Amino acid sequence: MAAVKFSALGNSTVIVTAIVYGFLLKLAMAAGLAGLLLRLLITLSLYRYGYAVLRHVANGWNEFPPPDIESTNPVGQFTVVMHSVLFGTLLYLFATTPFVDGPLRWVLLVAVAAVFPASAAIMAMTRSAGAALSPGGLRALIGDLGADYLKLLVVSLLLSAFTALTSSWPWYLGIFAEMVSVWTTLALFLATGATLRAHRDELDLMEGLDDAEQRELRERQDGWQKILDRAYASVRSGLPAQAYRTVKELIESEGDSLEVYQWTFNGMLAWDDQRHAAMLGERFAKKLWDAGRKHDALELAQRCRKLSPSFVPPAAFAAELAAYAREVGRHRLADDLAELAAANRQAAP
Repeated sequence: MAAVKFSALGNSTVIVTAIVYGFLLKLAMAAGLAGLLLRLLITLSLYRYGYAVLRHVANGWNEFPPPDIESTNPVGQFTVVMHSVLFGTLLYLFATTPFVDGPLRWVLLVAVAAVFPASAAIMAMTRSAGAALSPGGLRALIGDLGADYLKLLVVSLLLSAFTALTSSWPWYLGIFAEMVSVWTTLALFLATGATLRAHRDELDLMEGLDDAEQRELRERQDGWQKILDRAYASVRSGLPAQAYRTVKELIESEGDSLEVYQWTFNGMLAWDDQRHAAMLGERFAKKLWDAGRKHDALELAQRCRKLSPSFVPPAAFAAELAAYAREVGRHRLADDLAELAAANRQAAP
């Protein structure tokens, strides 16, 4: 099952937006009758931006734009805005109408609240009111999200409880209560987007979306490939030392991460002479070892040994590899590595 990360709830753009909207909503309350209309427009604008936030997060945007004229226009994309109005109105009616009482009132309130995240997700991604209100579509999405949808509902419940708690704050903290209320509203959209993001590979709803993380990774790897191509050109020109410096600079530019080591090693395996990859393997294996991935380091050392007889890791590291190989019952490899360590010590001045 996909793991949902709700770390986006602390997104700085959303926090600043909550502060600004909270201030505007509180200011509108002091403007009399005109303030009521202003408060309505601000609230609609807030929900309009909320759907944009949901879509941004589902698309994989770690950072996204703050509210602008387009994303907060309360009369733009009217169906999107009215979707939130519909659910808000239903919640208000079920909570206040005298025609529904007892357990039925709570059943209806819970049903509407439980369906809203799924419906909002469909609305944000498709801009179709019919799809967002289709019982079949809602059942399909909730079924695809599975247990993660339950987690989303728990987050929704906690956010609602937090909002209810702030409503009891004294009047002089009213502006902060407004800000918290705005944040919890946007946080629900954030959490919904994060849930969709975690299931992007299995949702038809997500087909054709721009995957920002994948695009960023491709762009980074395109840059790596250009550098590696320069290194390969140096090798073809008989300048291996220059090629190794280029590879070293590439790896250091990415903070010596295991990811760039693995990518570069795989890229060098495609060279005419794979012994160059084996030379990088000496550093890569030590990096894996230091990261606690001893089995992977041992496997890499064995592979590099087959690629090149000149693969000779430092004596101390070769001895550690030999001892580990013996621990896991790979005695032939242990003997080979022990011989390498001994030969390396003898060759050392």
